[in-house]
Amino acid sequence: MKGSCPKHGFQLPNKPEMLEKDQKMDHSNRWIIKTRREQPDLGMRFYPQKKRIWAGFMFEDVISNKYWNQYVNETYPDFQQYLLNEAGDPIAVAQALPLTWDGTMAGLPVGWNDCFLRAAADIEAGRVPNTLAGLEIAIQPEYHGQGISYRMIEALRDKAREHAFQAVIVAVRPSWKMRYPLAPMERYIRWKREDGAPFDPWLRAHWRSGGEILKIAHPSMLIEGSIEQWEEWTGLMFPESGDYVVPEALVPVNIDLDMNIGRYIEPNVWVHHPITTKRLTPPQFT
Repeated sequence: MKGSCPKHGFQLPNKPEMLEKDQKMDHSNRWIIKTRREQPDLGMRFYPQKKRIWAGFMFEDVISNKYWNQYVNETYPDFQQYLLNEAGDPIAVAQALPLTWDGTMAGLPVGWNDCFLRAAADIEAGRVPNTLAGLEIAIQPEYHGQGISYRMIEALRDKAREHAFQAVIVAVRPSWKMRYPLAPMERYIRWKREDGAPFDPWLRAHWRSGGEILKIAHPSMLIEGSIEQWEEWTGLMFPESGDYVVPEALVPVNIDLDMNIGRYIEPNVWVHHPITTKRLTPPQFT
């Protein structure tokens, strides 16, 4: 990971909270949110939880590893929010970058890692950000089922309001897609439960929090490594070239033994949380 963070982007970890919003135990309001600006050591203190939460290869995105420390940690510490328990220990994080967006579907970043390029280009050009792009929500596993995912989504929305931004946009990593790695993302995001809500728990959490599911973000994350690295990251062996289903990957990983490279190109799903912007699509779920 080289000091960066996984994307992947704005993702719920691979053991999502299973209780619905109207059923879950909401204990999160008794805990407080602090930013990295207020407590610069929060990132380091929470990092061991990230190593528990994310698969090893998720720390190896080509673009985020280049930009994470400079922009997330150094330039925008006020947008890195940590939920602290009664002892003052960080138990969850919501991380984001401000950038410019024209409010249209076509104007969205290509995917999760393109948010870093967009934010860097905005700074270089002197553009004033108007949108908050969510990068990650991660929750310590022992605190699942206590309403924290909803609390952290709302923290992103509150931070956008605080800075008079027009919207929050998130390249969401659907939390159950890894169970269906061969299903095209275009079909997966249309799956519904009997009550009409999105099938995927993390997409459902955003939807219940007022977000609208827009379109596939692809490519959203790019992870490349040697065959030896991929074997280390996954604990698997790759005896021949081809596509492999890898634990915790949303789509197969392509292995090329002749070139000694494994390549994982992950799709995500753009979700829009309007603040002052208008909704861009008709309701897809009822």
